[in-house]
Amino acid sequence: MHAEHIENDVVAPPRTIEGASAWVGRAIQNDPSWVLHWNSEQISELELAADHFLSSGIALEDITPESFPLKKLAPFINSVLNELLVGRGFVMLRGLPIENWSLEKSAAVYMGLGRHMGTLRSSNGKGHLLGHVRDQGVKVEAGVRFYQTNKKLDYHTDSADIVGLLCLQKAKAGGESFIASSMSLYNKLIERRPDLIAAMFTPYPTDRRGEVPEGRDPWFEIPIFNWYQGHLSCVYLRHYIEDAQHLYPNAPRLTREQIEVMDEIDAILQEPGFALQMAFEPGDIQLLHNHQILHSRNDFENWPDPKLQRHLLRLWIAPPSARPLPAYFGSRWGGVVPGDRGGILVPGTKLSVELAT
Repeated sequence: MHAEHIENDVVAPPRTIEGASAWVGRAIQNDPSWVLHWNSEQISELELAADHFLSSGIALEDITPESFPLKKLAPFINSVLNELLVGRGFVMLRGLPIENWSLEKSAAVYMGLGRHMGTLRSSNGKGHLLGHVRDQGVKVEAGVRFYQTNKKLDYHTDSADIVGLLCLQKAKAGGESFIASSMSLYNKLIERRPDLIAAMFTPYPTDRRGEVPEGRDPWFEIPIFNWYQGHLSCVYLRHYIEDAQHLYPNAPRLTREQIEVMDEIDAILQEPGFALQMAFEPGDIQLLHNHQILHSRNDFENWPDPKLQRHLLRLWIAPPSARPLPAYFGSRWGGVVPGDRGGILVPGTKLSVELAT
């Protein structure tokens, strides 16, 4: 098995993260600036690009900026990417008329937009570039990913620079999205428990959910907070961390201080007003920067009719302009080169797009 040497920058991380990335929900809950509405001209260009792409016969998994041309929208896409990477770390793009489009056209628009931001990465061990987030009637247990259920998701990060969710259908009730700034979380942790700083930057064994790259352990090790070349990044999946302890006797044991870090994180995230709540409407695209945003979801109740049930499409995106990451991220991300990292690749993986589930 392959082990990574984990060491954060010798330069001590800052005591406080300042700027747009360190926000709290109560301060921006009613701020309209994080919801960006498409105008008719933008939608027209998206539709023309989708029609051009779909008429080309190119497979969705092979979509490129050249095969999905967006000349007028380029400045807008760049501004969105800038907000994700160096601003608040999230946006909601609202108003795509997906009720007028086929699933294939909706997927082309979504993937085309994502491809203009970076390369698209596989978000599961099957090599799917376009993930389906819906209740598949499975129980939360070892080897199951939470997006396959209707249960509440704990706050977590994904293994890609940017995660996108396009809402095709919303639930009958529930399913609201909650996001939180991991930069503000860090500030709170430092303020309350400076004695735990060292434990925040030590590696936590985390279960891979059976999606194991060749030559790797069924878990990976990574700190919750990572300080590298002037950037603070957060990686957190408590349920998977605890599963690694239960499933793998050879995985390093968590220390008391590491458990206290997670307890404190969970307590802060549940404090009223710390997180930001948002409800999805059909046609919404939520984009999150995983290094500085934690996300979760409420339980939801589905409509009886399968055609009306909650259904989101997920993209994992690797922008070439993304921040530098330390080498040990490669244990989970498959590499650390911006634009060519992240995603889940296991033996025999072939990248594909499955429109039906």
